[in-house]
Amino acid sequence: MVFDFEIEFTNGGGIQGQDFRMDIAGETISDKELADYLVADLRLLMVGKVNILNKFYIEEKHKRNSTQQISPDKFIDLSHVIFDGLITYKGLPAPIICDYLSREKSRANYEEGTTFQIGKIEMVTNTGTYIDCPFHRFENGKDLSEVELEAFANLDGVTIYAPHTLEIDISYFKNTEIRNKAVLIRTDWSEHWNTDQYFENHPFLTLEAAEYLRDCGVKLVGIDSHNIDDTRGNSRPVHTTLLGSEILIVEHLCNLDKLPVGNYQFSAVPPKFKGAGTFPVRAFATLL
Repeated sequence: MVFDFEIEFTNGGGIQGQDFRMDIAGETISDKELADYLVADLRLLMVGKVNILNKFYIEEKHKRNSTQQISPDKFIDLSHVIFDGLITYKGLPAPIICDYLSREKSRANYEEGTTFQIGKIEMVTNTGTYIDCPFHRFENGKDLSEVELEAFANLDGVTIYAPHTLEIDISYFKNTEIRNKAVLIRTDWSEHWNTDQYFENHPFLTLEAAEYLRDCGVKLVGIDSHNIDDTRGNSRPVHTTLLGSEILIVEHLCNLDKLPVGNYQFSAVPPKFKGAGTFPVRAFATLL
C-alpha cells in the first residue's frame, strides 16, 4: 500500500507524509483502518484528525496482524430477537413496537433531508431473553438498579450440556468447576422458540439442583428453555432458591451450542430501572 497522509495533533501541530509504504493484512483496507495502522506503527500520541490521501495498492505479499484487539468471532450472541407481536410466555401480552414519531412526520421539525425516527415500545418486562433479579421474586430484593454492574458482565462461564431430558438434576453439575461462575445450561430447547411446542414440557432444574448450585456459590444461572422452573405446577422453587441467594437467572437463551465448555465470559446487562426485577438483555459470550 502506498499513500500520503496528514495528521493533526490534539495539542497542536501536525505531520505529513508522501509516498508512504505500509504492509496490510488483506487485499483492500479502509481509510480508518489504514489510519489506525499508521498511528500504531509510528507510536503517535494525542492524535486528532487523520487524512489519508492518494492511496493505491501494489502487489506485494506481507503479513500483518489486525489493529483490532477483539475479533468479531470472539463474540457469540445468545439472545433472541424481540419483534412486534412476539409471545414469550403464554398469558402475557406481546410487545407493541411502533413509531412515536415517524420519519415522515419528523420532516416538519428539521431542515430538508433530515429525518428521525423515535420509537415507542409497550411490553411486559418478561419478554425475549431476559434476566431476573431478586426483586422479581422478593418484595425487598434488589431490583435492576440496585444490583452491582459486575454481577451482570464479564462473568467466567461454564456450559452444562443437558440434552433430551426434562428434569435437570444434580448429576449434571457434579465433577465440574462451577464456583463463582455463570452456569449456562444447554438443553437445545431454544430450537422450538416461537412455536407452541416451546411452552409445553420444557426442560427445567430440580430443587435439589438449584440448592446444589447455591451451595457451590455460583454467580448466575442461565438456560435456553422456557423457564428454569417446572411450570406444570404453581410452585417456583428454583427461582426462590437462586434469587433468595442473589444468584441471577437468565431465561430464554439461544445459541448455546456455539459455546465451548469453558474459557469464555458471559454478559447480560439490563437497563438501570428502579422498581423492576426483570428486563430483556443482549446476552453474549466473549471467547478468551
